[in-house]
Amino acid sequence: MRPAKSRPLPWYYTVNDRPVKMVPTPDGGMDVLALNMTTGEFERNMDYLSRCLGHVGDVDELGEAEFTRRVEQIRQELAARRS
Repeated sequence: MRPAKSRPLPWYYTVNDRPVKMVPTPDGGMDVLALNMTTGEFERNMDYLSRCLGHVGDVDELGEAEFTRRVEQIRQELAARRS
């Protein structure tokens, strides 16, 4: 993939298997959303910004399709646990 600065948002990552995405804000900034592994919903968590951009620890950059697939898989597993 191209370096982050040369491509538009959104950007998709997993951090220790947790889906994290960086999305544009209406004012031209950036927000960081991490999947809550209990609820299956995305929540703002700027703690992941430096980890993702610096590839600190277990960080993988993903394409949109693979990211979406992983999010849906996690949500299905969470739903199965609730049943």
